[in-house]
Amino acid sequence: MQTIDFHSHLLNPNVSFSRVYDKAAISLFAKKLGVNKDDLINRKYDAFVEAYINNIKTSKYVKKSVVLPVDAKIDSRGKEISRDKTVCSSNDDVLREYEKYPNEIIPFFSINPNRKDALDLIDKYASYGFKGAKFLQNYWDIDINDKKYIPYFEKIKEYDLPIIIHTGGEHAIESNPIYEKVEVANSAIDVGCKVVLAHFGVNMIMEHRLSSLHNNFSFDNSKFGEDYFKTIEYLENNENVYADLSAIIALFRTKIVEDLASNQKHIHDKLLFGTDYPVPFSILFSYNSLGLKKRLDLEKIVNPLDRYIEFFNMYFNENSTIYTNWEKLIKDK
Repeated sequence: MQTIDFHSHLLNPNVSFSRVYDKAAISLFAKKLGVNKDDLINRKYDAFVEAYINNIKTSKYVKKSVVLPVDAKIDSRGKEISRDKTVCSSNDDVLREYEKYPNEIIPFFSINPNRKDALDLIDKYASYGFKGAKFLQNYWDIDINDKKYIPYFEKIKEYDLPIIIHTGGEHAIESNPIYEKVEVANSAIDVGCKVVLAHFGVNMIMEHRLSSLHNNFSFDNSKFGEDYFKTIEYLENNENVYADLSAIIALFRTKIVEDLASNQKHIHDKLLFGTDYPVPFSILFSYNSLGLKKRLDLEKIVNPLDRYIEFFNMYFNENSTIYTNWEKLIKDK
């Protein structure tokens, strides 16, 4: 079996790993990505990209990765407000790596719809062979259901490109939680775009109310919270809506994998394998039903892409459609 990783990222070429979070996580980050920590600290972006491409080339299962940039914050007048120095790679960064590694990378663009030339930029990157779009409206702090953005979505639809829209809690970059619910995708769905709800719309801690915190430890799906069932509802009721499984191996959201595999087979034709690389993840410390021995065995798998898939194969068959549904959305030539 071979598939593509439907959700991965570049880092900003100016990444310095200077944030408190970065400094605390650098050792785990390097280990989980299969890169030498000192090399990552010294050569930063270059070391990251080399490890990234090597992981794809040496993977048993992943033949290519969808690579997602993240556009800057833009105000309503079209002026750039800020650009995260770790997360915000540009479309041109993705283009540069795609031109070097066309056999490993499937490029998507990220264009903040507040840019004055947003529609022209869609034309530009579509002409370069980009295969889809990425929205991080929770970081941009904008309501993409505002009617003024309808022409943007209509332009995306003209090109028949899928849009990956962030849903669920965000922890790698500042975020407005108002724009993390699956309802943020309503306008794009109504226009008729092919929409992918990233991270299946669920949070790493799925129940935040103090009176219900214990529900996080339950494998009874009735305790999974409204976000989980809202995403299922969107998949059931909208032919043009999909969900990716990226960053699912993270704390309590991991427990949904078993329920998706066993009890939600009617939506398997809407699920897409993805990792959210380079976000580090640990099978050992995520909340799943596997015993300690299986967790330890999975943790020993060096290639992070294969480690992720081997975890999923504990629940889904290797021939599951979650590994082939990408063909419905991407014309990979």
